[in-house]
Amino acid sequence: MAEAINAETLRRRLARLKTVPTLPKVLESVASALEDQDVNFESVADLIEIDQALTSQILRLANSAFYSTQGNVSRVNQALLVLGAVVTRSVVLSSAVLDIRNVGLRGFWEHSLGCAVAAGAIAKATGRCHPEEVTAAGLLHDLGKVVLYKELPDAFEHILARAADDKGSFRDAERAVLGTDHCEIASWLVDKWRFPACLAEPIVFHHTPTQARIAQDETAIVHVANSLVRGLGYGSGGDGLVPAVDVRAWKRLGLTPALLDRVLQLFEADLDQALNYALFE
Repeated sequence: MAEAINAETLRRRLARLKTVPTLPKVLESVASALEDQDVNFESVADLIEIDQALTSQILRLANSAFYSTQGNVSRVNQALLVLGAVVTRSVVLSSAVLDIRNVGLRGFWEHSLGCAVAAGAIAKATGRCHPEEVTAAGLLHDLGKVVLYKELPDAFEHILARAADDKGSFRDAERAVLGTDHCEIASWLVDKWRFPACLAEPIVFHHTPTQARIAQDETAIVHVANSLVRGLGYGSGGDGLVPAVDVRAWKRLGLTPALLDRVLQLFEADLDQALNYALFE
């Protein structure tokens, strides 16, 4: 029964995930190289090009509406310059472990993509943070749910059913069934993956943005983007609720009515283009 699965049981199962501590050798080499402050993109490109699927993914992302309106990035070393080391490393690690598209929840992929687009739009409209980094954080903000679905599919289905029966949030149902939630699950993984704070904190604290200590602006952006996309009815996070926006996060970003209009314009303009790119194969 799902109720018998507790947080410690889940933690032990996550610790045994073969794909987290032991990446394929090529991907491990790429991720390690991208941690170097003096990273040589030419050398990293040579490593990436060994893996055809990863090469395709990196080029698609670099040419997507998130980063390029020209669609003319044809070489991996060009793509690395467009994306930067932080985003590229997150894509490398995530592509090795996760497949957001295959989560068995109707609308989950659309929600993840929508949050990414909305986060980028907020960053552009407010002039805060690097749009490419908050876009990556928005795309991966629910990675704890992906792992939960992958490792404990029966519990995942039970949580969905409980959220529907209680007319409550997916997160409340997670805690009732597992004694933990997708944010804590994500915290275990970003720690293992050594994600930088600009990605880790928005992922872990997207429901509780005031807990962020380093990437406060990035976390506020992903928090607001998550609620905005749900409010617009785009995609699904596993329940029928729109998460409340933390007033402190809203004020931190200085979102006036005029800025919000600009965010919505950017969101609508970018979303159709973004849907044309499969960021995860």
